[in-house]
Amino acid sequence: MRRIRAIAVVAGLVATLVGYPPTGAIAGATYPASQVSISLVTVASGFTNPTYVTSARDGVGRLFVVEQGGLVKVVVGTRVQSTAYLNLKSRIATGGGEQGLLSIVFHPSFKTRPYLYAAYTRASDGALVVSRFSVRSYRDSTVALSTERVLLVAPHPNQTNHNGGQLQFGPDNYLYISTGDGGGGGDPYRNAENFTSLLGKILRINVDASCSGKPYCIPSDNPFAKSTSTTIRKEIFDYGLRNPWRFSFDRIDHTMWIGDVGQDLYEEIDHATAVGGRDFGWSCKEAFTTYNSNACTINGHTRNWVHPTATYSHGTNDSTGCAVIGGYAYRGPTYPWAIGLYVFTDYCSGTIWTTGHTRSYSYSTAVTGHSSGNPTGFGESDGGDLYMVNQAGNLYRVKFAKR
Repeated sequence: MRRIRAIAVVAGLVATLVGYPPTGAIAGATYPASQVSISLVTVASGFTNPTYVTSARDGVGRLFVVEQGGLVKVVVGTRVQSTAYLNLKSRIATGGGEQGLLSIVFHPSFKTRPYLYAAYTRASDGALVVSRFSVRSYRDSTVALSTERVLLVAPHPNQTNHNGGQLQFGPDNYLYISTGDGGGGGDPYRNAENFTSLLGKILRINVDASCSGKPYCIPSDNPFAKSTSTTIRKEIFDYGLRNPWRFSFDRIDHTMWIGDVGQDLYEEIDHATAVGGRDFGWSCKEAFTTYNSNACTINGHTRNWVHPTATYSHGTNDSTGCAVIGGYAYRGPTYPWAIGLYVFTDYCSGTIWTTGHTRSYSYSTAVTGHSSGNPTGFGESDGGDLYMVNQAGNLYRVKFAKR
């Protein structure tokens, strides 16, 4: 995200709508976004700079709130467990407003493979670290720090911002990792288009095996898996991203939704199937506009970039937004008419949008609600209901209504 700047919530932001579909099938028609109203119901409060909320999908019904300073806290109903589930305070850097504990994810078979994965910025050098932790039973109430096994390190030597840090398991049970472009303005290090760098990417690894001395394997269908180059990073799945702070997978149609934080003018949402090898255009493009024409070729070839599904402008002096907070497509049981609607927001304005799509690949995006307190992340419960956290320290349940 951009540097943290709290401003008043401003209404009336209009999304730019576009009809570029993901490649492949998407699930079903959805209720019109313009006919939806979203409100937030407080579940718990008192957290310190939470960045993310998630569940283990193990049937226990717990929510796990990630705090930027290094703690993971458990919420059952409206009660917050007094002892932290995981405490990484001693191992993380928290400088610049964007470093810290960024997200966690549980193994898809957590009941039988009780592993937890965390993405954080390392205290010694600010590198983005992805580690695995283990518990004896999926029902355990705490995680021992001594169980940490570092899986992957993405060097981040020059700036403290643009770390990405979202972890998600895909429908293929591989671990997907978002990384920012390394920080600074305009990708000065050209990492997003550099295949020898892990930064400015979506990475994809198999954490259920070890290969070539690494605690993970490269999936054989990763875009660069068969490259003979010793410098190209074969973990790369997608590239050309500025700071994909939050991305998610649709539980049903398995498409990927990415919220990529913009530079000077626009924020963008991307929607595509998880096929890999896509170029999202940065730093040649910021949304639909050309940002750096010198970055519009790679090795002499014109870049073929993926068009965003929805964009919105910042307005004058970030008056209508500053950093997109990507969300989830709703697949919960509480609002069956809202199935498939994708919800996202903005860190500064708190405006909440809903995007709907149909089998004809048309999209409709509308302002459907507002929040305050600088929202930082959405998450899903075991069953698929949506939750949101903000830097003010609150955990909310997302409530849908028909207008």
